[in-house]
Amino acid sequence: MHGEFYRRLTGLQTADEPFVVATVIRVHGSASAKPGSKAIIDRTGRNLHGWVGGGCAESLVREQSLLSLEDGLTRIVEVDLDDEVLGVGMPCGGKMDVFIEPHFPPRKLLIAGHNKLARHLNLLAQQVGYEVTVHGPEAESTHFPGASRISAAPWEKLAVDPDSRLIATPPHIGQAAVLRAGLAAQPGYFGFVARRKVIAALAEGLRQEGFDAAGLEAVRNPAGLDLGGNTVEEISLSILGELLAWEHGASARSLREMAPPAPRDDGAPALQPAEGELPELLVVGHGRLSEELARVGTLMGWPVTVNAVEIHPEVYPPATRLVSGDLDFSRMAVTPATHVVIATLHKGDHLSMERALNGSAAYVGLIASRKRSGLVLDYLRERGWSDERLAHVRAPAGLDLGGRTPAEIALSIACEIVCIHRGGSGARLADLPAAALAGSGETCRQLFE
Repeated sequence: MHGEFYRRLTGLQTADEPFVVATVIRVHGSASAKPGSKAIIDRTGRNLHGWVGGGCAESLVREQSLLSLEDGLTRIVEVDLDDEVLGVGMPCGGKMDVFIEPHFPPRKLLIAGHNKLARHLNLLAQQVGYEVTVHGPEAESTHFPGASRISAAPWEKLAVDPDSRLIATPPHIGQAAVLRAGLAAQPGYFGFVARRKVIAALAEGLRQEGFDAAGLEAVRNPAGLDLGGNTVEEISLSILGELLAWEHGASARSLREMAPPAPRDDGAPALQPAEGELPELLVVGHGRLSEELARVGTLMGWPVTVNAVEIHPEVYPPATRLVSGDLDFSRMAVTPATHVVIATLHKGDHLSMERALNGSAAYVGLIASRKRSGLVLDYLRERGWSDERLAHVRAPAGLDLGGRTPAEIALSIACEIVCIHRGGSGARLADLPAAALAGSGETCRQLFE
């Protein structure tokens, strides 16, 4: 049974087919299926393998499976086997809870380019689950570790899969060919890294070739969110942040506030990016989120420290500084340059929050639900912390990128850290007026102005 079940799963994954695993997690009374019973449902709603009950019970599970494949969400379905009116009308006389878990093929990202930005995009995209293909005449496998395919063909040979997401960062000589290939394929997300005036000139020529205005307007140029990026790594992060927000239909606003950023008038001076050292990241707590935060921080080139009661060193990047056995978080080294993310999962988060505030940390973010965040902030108010000081606490931490996995949540928090550190707005770069873009970091100006 188990061998055939996993063989079917492997076959669907190899074929890049979406599917659902339905698992009976609880049975009340009498039922034909038992806890742990499983079924595999394909994209058409057909039961490929397994058993979670027959008749109307299976029909209900199939219907809910199709909904999960549509919205990408897990769900728990209660199957009433006794209710002839509202239930499924089975003679068993009991109830079942069935966990519906959708599975999807890896999201595919095509990077057209071989420069330093393309190399960092490759690493960061894989970190959040993308299967990456790279195209560039000078692309080398040693520069793109982990990429599923690398093509060194001429720019004119670029093949764009409409199901892929496309991020283009080609040199000037390849810009026209890449733009033409992307417009012909019309991928859902098409981000272009180039100066606005260059793309505007190319667009005029493509209109004369017959490309419609709607397709040209759909190109995201400049690609990315306005995080105030001042390094290639920060530009890369901003682009991946915009891509994830697009994937999940999210706003990219602060999770704490979920309010749009204040608009920038064309004549208003832009926020100036912070100069000097890169953010220093201190992650408090151990778990999957801590691990992913350390990985993203390392990819960004930040000094990373993880402080937790218990730590398994082998799961962290080698450069990570580890502090373990700190029961009351008294060994947290916090300075005004420290960006603290508290991922203790309720185990002392109020203690570590006070340590961070006492050290005047540049950023204090709490990974918690809105309810839990409110309780922690109420506790701190009772301890005498002012609303003015607590206004700088990001609880929940991160930008709204729709993150569902630990890696996606970690990337959303890294985006917020850069946004605060560099004085960005979080808006789409493509939506900013020229005056605001000119106030971004030197690297951003060189790429996009």
